Amino acid sequence: MFDPIDLSAYADPIIDELVSGEPKIDDTFFLNTIRSVRGSILELGCGYGRLTIPLAQRGITDLTGLDLSKPSLDYARLKAKDLPIQWIEGDVRTFQLNKKYQFVFARGSVFSFMLTRLDQEAMLARVHEHLIDNGQFMLDFFYCPPHRMVDTLEEVEWFQIIHPNGREIFLSRTDKFDHAQQHYIQTCYERWDKPNGELVRLPWQLTLRYLMSQEIDSLLYYNGFKIVSKCADYNGSPETSDEPARILICKKRI
Repeated sequence: MFDPIDLSAYADPIIDELVSGEPKIDDTFFLNTIRSVRGSILELGCGYGRLTIPLAQRGITDLTGLDLSKPSLDYARLKAKDLPIQWIEGDVRTFQLNKKYQFVFARGSVFSFMLTRLDQEAMLARVHEHLIDNGQFMLDFFYCPPHRMVDTLEEVEWFQIIHPNGREIFLSRTDKFDHAQQHYIQTCYERWDKPNGELVRLPWQLTLRYLMSQEIDSLLYYNGFKIVSKCADYNGSPETSDEPARILICKKRI
């Protein structure tokens, strides 16, 4: 029914962790919101536990992390050790957990991996079904200002990371926009030791569907949600004309 989601960017969870970096969640709007929840919490697209594990380490209980990538979940279980987190392999468009949650969140542009309206509405239907009455859903989405929607078809240097084996990895990328589909397509190259070194692995591609504010507002409303809070970042900064809201908290409408 659905096209597969490209998980090539997450095939190596160790590199994924290095690229993603350690999340800064202390004293943030994000953590304060999570701490206010009185009930079960579900994270969609949890990956290797980048957020789920720190939340559990800070005393958040009754946590479930769901992700489609088995390598990422295997790494998450290894990192989590005895932390009380339930890990579930599943697709955000089709999961059935036979449980309802007080709070569901999808951070890291997980919603933007939904490349069609069918995918978007399928994910929202799953969230709606798994929330208790008046439960809340927090999500963010990929937004690109129109003036930055410019193809960069030649590789540009990006940043460097240090692998646990001690070798440096140089990352570069190209960017392309498909405006008919509202897709942003990033191709990433990882090379050992120098910018033109041997490839660490085959180049991987990340495709996200970019969204505009009124579009996401309509999607949420017509799929059973009421937006109760908006901010420009996870520190809780208010939206401005230059920095529109990219983080939304919604309540399930009944």
